[in-house]
Amino acid sequence: MKKIVITAGGTSERIDNVRKITNSSSGKLGMTIANELLKRDDVFIYYICTKGAFRPDDERVKIIEIEGTMDLKREVENVLTNESIDYFIHSMAVSDYMKDYATTIDKIKYSIIHNDDVDEAFRHIEVIEGNKLSSSENSLVIVLRPTPKIISLIKELSPKTFLVGFKLLDGVSKEELIDVAKKLRNKNKCDLVVANDLSTIREGNHTAYIIDTKDNIEEANGKEDIAKKLVRRFNYE
Repeated sequence: MKKIVITAGGTSERIDNVRKITNSSSGKLGMTIANELLKRDDVFIYYICTKGAFRPDDERVKIIEIEGTMDLKREVENVLTNESIDYFIHSMAVSDYMKDYATTIDKIKYSIIHNDDVDEAFRHIEVIEGNKLSSSENSLVIVLRPTPKIISLIKELSPKTFLVGFKLLDGVSKEELIDVAKKLRNKNKCDLVVANDLSTIREGNHTAYIIDTKDNIEEANGKEDIAKKLVRRFNYE
């Protein structure tokens, strides 16, 4: 039995208990890949997804629902620590930033005026607390900080897992898209990387390039074709 993890959908990062910063992703590609894998009898899938994401419906799939990047990190660490995972398909659109704190322009100005050193001033900015930011605040400032890079954890936790990474850019040349995807592959020790351009998805013709560790590139058109060509690369023996 091959154990596979698929991440799908787009994470949301809370600004307060009402508002969120979200990444747009339906999870449909992740579901399509899962359904292609499920054509075989000898697979079990841990499907980590966000609430509104498309998902497969099969008894051989365990749905693990998450919201934000820290939830995703916890679940990825849990499954890779406690299970022997053969393949990890990381198609989720993970937020690059999450909320650090909220303040206002006036509070920033006040702190700068009352502190000679700029770094010291920013360490003493008054932040806005509470479960819901007031709509009466003028010139609200949301300060963000980077989220953990989940893809970089996978090979660290499970070096033998076959890792498929995904790179999405928007409106770039094929050469630039492939170059950036290769850098992601090399940095995170991916066995395959799927390079996508959002502009082709918007136009209804989802073109992707599947790149292996030897720089072989295979073009795929449409989610079904991407899923078939991707799964074909897996060695089940």
